[in-house]
Amino acid sequence: MPGAAFAVNSIELEELNQLYIIKLRLCDDEEIQKGSHKKNIFKGDRDTVRELFNNMGDNTIVRECSDLDQLYNYMMKLFSSDELIELEYFHAMGSKKFSSKDFESSIYYYKGSLTLRKKILPLEYKEIAELHYLIAESYYRWKNYDQAIDFYHEAIDCNSLHPLKAIRAHVCTGYSYLKRDDWNNYDDISSAKNHLQKALDMDLENETLEDGDIVDIYRALIDINIFQDNLDPALNYYTLALEICERNEWTDESNEIKEQIQAIKCSEN
Repeated sequence: MPGAAFAVNSIELEELNQLYIIKLRLCDDEEIQKGSHKKNIFKGDRDTVRELFNNMGDNTIVRECSDLDQLYNYMMKLFSSDELIELEYFHAMGSKKFSSKDFESSIYYYKGSLTLRKKILPLEYKEIAELHYLIAESYYRWKNYDQAIDFYHEAIDCNSLHPLKAIRAHVCTGYSYLKRDDWNNYDDISSAKNHLQKALDMDLENETLEDGDIVDIYRALIDINIFQDNLDPALNYYTLALEICERNEWTDESNEIKEQIQAIKCSEN
């Protein structure tokens, strides 16, 4: 239709086929004329597209699409220097890059989203904490443990993470201290111990950790306590780990732990 213009009426996710349905409406002549001078007519389009960016970043299927850049470039032609759209785009691209294990790029986009959020929106600690957490997760997966520790601390200090993410933040912070491979740094060892124990304490209330994850934390705490020559706490963690292994009928793990318990008891005699 020559000379016609359309505006986005709504964008809906069709659950059955996991497709986004974009409903358009035909603009009348007056709207088109206004649109040639100012773009307020497209405000609904802008808000809808911001929501779409958010969905495209979070939805597992849509996240794999390659049209985020195309949509972003199109919208920036309509709304040049629109930082709200840019913010959502950076967040969505961060999620997309994280899912494809391109952690260097996910860090770049998440940091861009964080910078814009601090600049143009009220300081909401929940959103800020979430972005620090996502950046920390990227650094952790990228095995940059120094940066992971810094951003996990930023996320934890906001005190507004969802309990599941807060527990994971403490677990990964603890592991990050250990994975720096500097066991001569007693501050690192103590920090790892505190964060791992904090994760266990929080999990008593939330029960989000799997049994295998808990056993792994117990093993890390065992290593720390043996390194610090604290054999009684190490034996206690061994006993707790053994209970989980026997409950799950993990025979090999149970036998291994029994041997380790016996070895410690023999060393004390």
